[in-house]
Amino acid sequence: MSRADRGRQWREPVALGVVTLLGSAAVWGRLWATSPTTRGVCGCGDPSLFQWFLAWPAHAITTGHSLVFSRDLFHPDGVNLLANTSVLALGVVLAPATWLFGPVLTQNLALLLAVPTAVVAMDLLLRRATDVVPVRVACALLYGFSPYVVASLAVSHLMTAWIAVLPLIALGAVDAVADDRGRRIRGQVLLATALVVQFFLSTELLLLAAVVVVVLAVVLGVTALVTWRVPDVAWPAARRLAWPLGASVVLLAAPAAYALWGPRSLKGNIWGPGFNPDTGGSSWRDLLRPHAVGGGLTALSGYTGPPVVQIQLVGWGLVVVTAAITVWRWRDGVVRAAALTALGCLVLALSPLSVSWAPWQWIGRLPVLQDILQFRIVVFALIAALVVLARGAGVLARGGRAGAVAAAAALAVVIVPVAVPVAQSLPLRTVHVGVPTWWRTVRGPGVVLAYPYASPLLQAPLTWQAHGAFAVAQLGGGGPQGTVARAGQDAAATAVLDALSIGCPGLPRHRPVTVPGCPDDRAWPDRPTATPANARLVRAMVVRDGVTEVVVPVTLRGRPIVTGAPSPWAAAFFTQVLGLAPVVEGRAWVFGPTAVLPPPHLVTRAAARRCAALAASVGPGTLAPCVLGGRP
Repeated sequence: MSRADRGRQWREPVALGVVTLLGSAAVWGRLWATSPTTRGVCGCGDPSLFQWFLAWPAHAITTGHSLVFSRDLFHPDGVNLLANTSVLALGVVLAPATWLFGPVLTQNLALLLAVPTAVVAMDLLLRRATDVVPVRVACALLYGFSPYVVASLAVSHLMTAWIAVLPLIALGAVDAVADDRGRRIRGQVLLATALVVQFFLSTELLLLAAVVVVVLAVVLGVTALVTWRVPDVAWPAARRLAWPLGASVVLLAAPAAYALWGPRSLKGNIWGPGFNPDTGGSSWRDLLRPHAVGGGLTALSGYTGPPVVQIQLVGWGLVVVTAAITVWRWRDGVVRAAALTALGCLVLALSPLSVSWAPWQWIGRLPVLQDILQFRIVVFALIAALVVLARGAGVLARGGRAGAVAAAAALAVVIVPVAVPVAQSLPLRTVHVGVPTWWRTVRGPGVVLAYPYASPLLQAPLTWQAHGAFAVAQLGGGGPQGTVARAGQDAAATAVLDALSIGCPGLPRHRPVTVPGCPDDRAWPDRPTATPANARLVRAMVVRDGVTEVVVPVTLRGRPIVTGAPSPWAAAFFTQVLGLAPVVEGRAWVFGPTAVLPPPHLVTRAAARRCAALAASVGPGTLAPCVLGGRP
């Protein structure tokens, strides 16, 4: 191939990348024309967790810390980044953006690039399915702007929004078995590289890719048995795939072992023994018909915009057209294998709660796979179905005027039922990401117990710590490691601080840990009273974990998922429990505990409530005299 031919070959993906980059920016409304460094999905919930994950590599690179382990979160035990959704591949590559502009812009940039990279990668794969440019471009656009991507963008789930590498894995595998030596070597290198990169983007999708390979192997094996022959290319293909797969296994052996068995790895079910894997599945209705999703995980992630379409939607149009093309082109081995693989993925995505025979009720109990949300396998069904669509529509488009009309109609039937509901949720809404004054001016080193206490629900302190350039370490954190069940010696104190930040849990039988100071009735969102029992728990936690500062912002703006419950009560609580008068600095009550604390100074609930109200109405400086001086 001449240099001119190579240049023409890359015109399409480059042009497609530029156009979809602009389209991806439009998804976010005026964000990129106004304030991409200070606005984002939310400075709370999962967006805060991913801001932390994106900011850590930039900090680690400049300070010589480990990229895969940090004691700045969940201090003093630390956090294993490889056992979490740390998207290290993005954090490392985007580190210059973090150094220059901060973690909010880095996160916005990662979300912005998810769409064009997915579109371009899918376009490259579909070149192996059809040479009709409009067909493969339309299919690639559907992939990049699919509900799978848009719903992930809305909650800042970068591990599922970034699906660009998956088509490259498929492309690498296809080219790795080619007869042309140059193409084969490029495919083998691409396959090995893509597998390694995918590990550092999402181990969950990589594991699901392995499940899909098993599905494809079963499809090909059954086909061989039915036809009573093994394809002549089977053994040569296996040999050609052996070295890129072997190389990726060698390269990933140590990181995988670190994720599974390294320090602070998440043993067993990552969300605790009470988590039911069946709840991670889908129903046929969710796969085929669009509906708005505005609560649940979306609300807990802090997204405030219009409800988005469910992530697992593939659309009835794609299923119907794929089935029609499969029947028509059944003798085409690529169509047959891709269609059956897509069907297998859709079946695996089903939940036993909606379909009694769903296979995941057995598969989902296997080690490691029990931690996977199986509906996410839908992305592989989407890839396979788009291969079928591109191949069939490409054949139609070459059939003259009537064929071109039929191809356009098929694409319209697939795209319109999905694109219309997705478009109704756009542009995605962003909010100002606020950082309390104390955290904007924090000086280290130190260990902070922040209010609200960092937990899987209230993750705003992770944004604050990332903005503070990790000057101080922090107790607690987000993700599955933040559950009370994983808090070890701090479990009971963590339950108290969670209740202080959010409100007491309901009936005692619903509590993973009994919370001293919480009423035993349905008084939610009542908050714990400072009692001898919870004072003992919190004081032991503060001393054991080496806390140097307890920081309670005087005023936090935003919704409860950002601020937790109003802070004056928390300041009164810590004043009593620690027996210390806080210093008011950086618009926060700051307590300075030492290894030897004075006795707690407990007052009645009514007195604590009056002191909190006084501090809220008169000024933060009135809190300590009121609580410690015994004045009503």
